[in-house]
Amino acid sequence: MQIINKININAPVDTLWKILADDYNDICQWTSVVNSSTENPELSPGEGRACELPDGAVAKETLTRMDKAQHTFSYQVELSGMPFFVRSMENTWRVEKYGQNQSRVTFEIHVALLPVFAQLMGPLMKSKFNKLASVVFEELKFYAETGKVHPRKHELLSANVGRVA
Repeated sequence: MQIINKININAPVDTLWKILADDYNDICQWTSVVNSSTENPELSPGEGRACELPDGAVAKETLTRMDKAQHTFSYQVELSGMPFFVRSMENTWRVEKYGQNQSRVTFEIHVALLPVFAQLMGPLMKSKFNKLASVVFEELKFYAETGKVHPRKHELLSANVGRVA
């Protein structure tokens, strides 16, 4: 199953590449779909990250491709509690120039499911991943265009500070 989402953002390619690739381990700084993110301690430095998600699941990601010249990178995802019928998942990000001071960001998800579950669970998973991509894109666009975190992420950060204090 392949899911592709695209968005146009009023920011140069270099700005988006810095957010998505150069600051890869800091995804938790700007999106509400990740509570915390660090370099994956199970891998060599620069080979992947580990993300704690709002539901408590942990996504361990291993970079499989990083092409700075083409502004694209891919990573395999291992999610704690991933359903048994999901055989593998790989995400690919691509940033392209799309006009003066504009970029198009493409996010592709490739999920391999056990064949019998592809028809049963495929549409539900596709819908869930599209909703997730919509949130990430909205927050990425806001962050890249304003330099500030989206109000949704700001609210979560404020709530966490209140709990720690």
